[in-house]
Amino acid sequence: MEKAQEISKKLNVECDASFSSGWLHKFKLRHGITVITVSGESGYVDCEKVDDWIQNQLPDLIKGHEQKDIFNADETGLFYNVLPSKTLVSNRIRDVV
Repeated sequence: MEKAQEISKKLNVECDASFSSGWLHKFKLRHGITVITVSGESGYVDCEKVDDWIQNQLPDLIKGHEQKDIFNADETGLFYNVLPSKTLVSNRIRDVV
């Protein structure tokens, strides 16, 4: 809605229309636009590969570090350049996905 107002100002279009959430909702309904989740934390994990990694690769990675200096990546909250977990799609595309 803010972008629509910004564009109308840049184009010097004077309109009495208000850009309300109702307008946006009807636009999305009219064009079949919906929100889907494209990623998340849940998913299939191969437990054998995880166990193998913990047994064979992790010890080399943490060698020389104290236990107090090792953190779980989920707990650090580092989200640099993270992709969004949800997006808007057309119903026609959603049926294909």
